[in-house]
Amino acid sequence: MIAVGEMEPPVESTNAELITEATTFAAWVLPSDGKVLLVRRERPDGLKYSVALETSPGGLAQMLKDSGFTTPLHNWMGTASAETIAGPPLTTSPRMQRGQDFYRSPDGDSMIRDVLIDERTSELRFVHLEFREQ
Repeated sequence: MIAVGEMEPPVESTNAELITEATTFAAWVLPSDGKVLLVRRERPDGLKYSVALETSPGGLAQMLKDSGFTTPLHNWMGTASAETIAGPPLTTSPRMQRGQDFYRSPDGDSMIRDVLIDERTSELRFVHLEFREQ
């Protein structure tokens, strides 16, 4: 049990329950060819989920479409402080893209959905998702 004033420690896993919890929270649809590398739930200043997965370019496009993510992606050079929870280091990526949208659930909850795409090869994408309560 967590005492009043204490933060809940982060939870990390690849179990189906945590994956479903994260994707349901953000109304996110994972690609059928995707492989989830890790999911993290934490509550620093509100609920936050981080998801790392790998997929194909076609899987990425379908995931964005099915999740209603229509914000244009832009090239991103990264920063030394950029962190991911799984996958290869971003400093070794040949090309990255990033986008962010604001999503309101049918229950009225609002959140930020961040998408960071590591275009590792012509056929492989590492996708880093972050869903944060607003």
